[in-house]
Amino acid sequence: MKKQLKLKALLFTTLFSVCILNVKSQDFGDVLGAGLDDANNYLEAFIEPGMNSFGNGLAGGWYNTAKPHKLFGVDFTLSVNLATIPDAEKTFSFASRNFTNLQYTGGSEPLPTVVGGPAPEDASGNPYELFIPVGTTVSYGGQSIDLEDEIAFPVAPGADLEDLPVVGTPVPTFNLGIGLIKNTDLKIRLIPSQDLGDFSISMFGIGVMHDIKQWIPGMKLLPFELSGFFGTTSLSADFEMDDVSNTETGSSGGTTTSTTFTGSNMSSSFSASATTIQVLASKKLAILTPYVGVGLNFVKSSIDVKGDFTYRTDVTAAPAPTVTQSIDFSDPINLEFTGAGGPRLTVGARLKLLILTIHADYTLQKYNQLTAGIGLAIR
Repeated sequence: MKKQLKLKALLFTTLFSVCILNVKSQDFGDVLGAGLDDANNYLEAFIEPGMNSFGNGLAGGWYNTAKPHKLFGVDFTLSVNLATIPDAEKTFSFASRNFTNLQYTGGSEPLPTVVGGPAPEDASGNPYELFIPVGTTVSYGGQSIDLEDEIAFPVAPGADLEDLPVVGTPVPTFNLGIGLIKNTDLKIRLIPSQDLGDFSISMFGIGVMHDIKQWIPGMKLLPFELSGFFGTTSLSADFEMDDVSNTETGSSGGTTTSTTFTGSNMSSSFSASATTIQVLASKKLAILTPYVGVGLNFVKSSIDVKGDFTYRTDVTAAPAPTVTQSIDFSDPINLEFTGAGGPRLTVGARLKLLILTIHADYTLQKYNQLTAGIGLAIR
């Protein structure tokens, strides 16, 4: 049984970017043909860089100065954060993932991730394949099925982004800041729940910046601003998927094998959260304010594919009766990504012309980040 995999990761960027796994219905069975463990393992390796880039992007764009507003001062700031994906994470090693059933025809050739460009090819120009050999016993959450024919499909390509100077998932963020008592700023990010047909999204973030010089004797005399900052953002999205119904039949030596894969009530759900804790310093120089921030990010994201699925094989070797194997399973893909956070150091500057602000900064972290933005500030 030779099937073609057309697995894609869609980096969905609107006002706020969401990384969503989008699998064409007739190909989803090929991925799951390796069993739930291998399917989750492969998809995790494929989309991990995009998910981690997005999660880090949510942690950026909170500030462009260490000076809090005066009481009831406000600012509206739009930033775009791009956490760049390291070259080393544009591909992954098949052997390093320790698959149980999946095998690979490419030997030591690396496989592309979601941003890894074209799939590797053999000397004849044909993409290398992933396959599950005939006779493999594949497990689905306590149930199992014996493959009566080989499942094989070309390695999924990633997006070809070689011409771009930097590669990552752009994350726009819009902040409202308001000054409170004791030199404290409250910052809010919000997307009320939006239902856009087969897609829905919501987001909420809250941040607090507080002047810490006022609590340290003698610090008020120093000619720069010094604040502590805490911010956290959570985003969730859901995407409805088409039902699956796919049957393939093959014959060999008088034996006919029919494999049917069906799925219904299918959807994918995405969530991401990013929390950052930092110490900020800035110094106003006429219309220019350089700033620096040092601290930690805590980033987490997940993606699930839900639905009700059936795998069935019918093997007929006349005159013997047809032998049928059938299993049912639900919600097969559950992926979590938690390793993208860690220490961060931000250096940037803000230009203020009356109430208009323009800022840019660069953050050194596991996924180095570029941020640029514009806003209105009334202090």
